[in-house]
Amino acid sequence: MTALPMAAASEASDIELADLFARFGDELSMSPERSRVAQNIVRCRTAALGGHINACDECEHEEISYNSCRDRHCPKCGGLQQARWVEARRDELLPVEYFHVVFTIPDVLHPLFLANPRTAYGLLFSAVATTLKEVALNPVRLGAKIGWTAVLHTWTQKLLYHPHVHCIVPGGGLSVDGERWVSCKPGFLLPVKVLSTVFRGVLLRKLERALDKEKLKAPRGWSSLRLQAAASKKWTVYAKRPFAGPEQVLTYVGRYTHRVALSNRRLVALDSRRVTLTWRDRADHNRRKLLVLDAAELLRRFLLHVLPRGFMRIRHYGFLASSVRRKSLALCRRLLEVPGKEGDGLTEPESWQELLLRLTGVDVTRCPCCKSGRMVCRSALPALSLSGARGRASP
Repeated sequence: MTALPMAAASEASDIELADLFARFGDELSMSPERSRVAQNIVRCRTAALGGHINACDECEHEEISYNSCRDRHCPKCGGLQQARWVEARRDELLPVEYFHVVFTIPDVLHPLFLANPRTAYGLLFSAVATTLKEVALNPVRLGAKIGWTAVLHTWTQKLLYHPHVHCIVPGGGLSVDGERWVSCKPGFLLPVKVLSTVFRGVLLRKLERALDKEKLKAPRGWSSLRLQAAASKKWTVYAKRPFAGPEQVLTYVGRYTHRVALSNRRLVALDSRRVTLTWRDRADHNRRKLLVLDAAELLRRFLLHVLPRGFMRIRHYGFLASSVRRKSLALCRRLLEVPGKEGDGLTEPESWQELLLRLTGVDVTRCPCCKSGRMVCRSALPALSLSGARGRASP
């Protein structure tokens, strides 16, 4: 493991996670759910999923575009979905400080979470929600009903298992009677030591109750002593410094909400079966370094972070909960004496081509050959069998 020069780290690589699964995926024993994810990643943007032929309406230049798998674990998918999600959140920003609070669990609980991801992650979200709500409502602390967005992460930079929840919290909330906005102290939301203690008690009670009612399956070698060991540990709730402004929240959200574990950009080299990837060492001033792993080991680590099908890893709470968000935000703006957001909600949604053009300036409908014609769909391509369909579309 060595420090990586920035120039080398920025060089483009042709290696993709899909290639690794295609070559080494058979070496792993996978559950049906993980096997489905692996297959989707291999098939993404290949003839296996079909596609269409685009042709220029002036010079007749043709291109083949294969369909995406749209699996949220795929490093090639989700970019435009992420952009749309961030755009939707933009109008919800309030002119207040925003805080980043991270809830983590001790590693002694990891086997229980790995054996029961859907239930355990749900309990983790619930414990975080209870903690933030109770501590914020305490008149000694803030005495307000707050709102926040929570995002589940399960990985470290080295792809190791590390379940934690990131929370983006506006700096204040509504008074209990809903008649005024209660601001937090500048640069300070809630005491992390109190959050840590409350979070530990709430989550352990929920886990113990779920085990007693057999809603959680005890993994092999598990005993109640594990919960006792977790209770004896010092839990850490980490509060990062406030964001520089509401707009910086969007920058953060755009990086972390729709990404799972690993992007293709981090894959630097493949030597026989050794994969080199980049990672950031937060303990060393966030320096970018190299990590070399056996290909099968990299895939095994990646698959640890496959989420249960349909599980919502981004959730909104308090006055930002979906059921009350529009009404609550209007009240918050009125109490903060800021203009409301106009809009009747009847505007036609942008196509992905229009969104890409607005955000990046790239017009994918313009012919890359003659530069004046427009690319239009000429014909559809049927999906082919997975065997031999790994080829990519021509540029």
